[in-house]
Amino acid sequence: MIRRIVTFAWLGLLLGASAQAGTLTNATWFQTAQGIPLTRTFGQLGATGSSTGTSLAVNLSYPFFVATLFAPKTANGVVDLAIQVTQGGSQAITATAGMANGAPGIPGTVIIMTALHVAKGLNQSQFMVGTNTLVAVPLSNGQAGQFVDTFFVLGQLHTITVDFYAWTAGSQMFSGLTSFGDPLPNVTAVGSFNLTPNGGGTVTLVSPSLVSVDGSLASRRTAAFTKLVMNFVPEPGTLLLLGTAAVALAYRARSSRRRPGL
Repeated sequence: MIRRIVTFAWLGLLLGASAQAGTLTNATWFQTAQGIPLTRTFGQLGATGSSTGTSLAVNLSYPFFVATLFAPKTANGVVDLAIQVTQGGSQAITATAGMANGAPGIPGTVIIMTALHVAKGLNQSQFMVGTNTLVAVPLSNGQAGQFVDTFFVLGQLHTITVDFYAWTAGSQMFSGLTSFGDPLPNVTAVGSFNLTPNGGGTVTLVSPSLVSVDGSLASRRTAAFTKLVMNFVPEPGTLLLLGTAAVALAYRARSSRRRPGL
């Protein structure tokens, strides 16, 4: 009778422990847009969330951000450019090993404008934002979608297509990439889903985007990646239950050796 009681006790403890969740303890957002770093830390994202052994649910808020950079024309370029990037917003993320999504996509915009070159002295120069906007491309991190638009460069019509991919813990390879007609290496976005049965571990989600520009003066096909690395630890109650279950197992084994008839 004693052995049966102990057996039921440790079995109940183990079942109770397996039902517990993990808590989000760290999250880092890695991203670069048009050469502008957009990486954000756990505190900046204000992220909260929980996990089980097979799924997670996280809420975060990317802080509003705006920056401008200048891209002087290269040997293959035709005009000096000013690129303004804005981004910010809240998102609810759900994920399993086979599927993930963020709702809504973290919004933003990449605005490409002409730039004015202003000479200063003999060896110094600077740029100013020009008056012409070539194209404004939206950003949508974490949620699938597509953006298509047309724009003109020196009177030549160009078409831009941006494919946004949802968060994934899997991988996505991009081939056939080019820049002004020159081939670029293949690139692969790689995520991971490594959670223990009690919800502890690390999950890496990736959200790629593919930019295709068709036209005589600015043809290109490039890929960009946003990565979110999240760490979870089991709730204290889970660890306590697992520890108590281990003690119960040890007691059962010792009791069986001493009193085999019970």
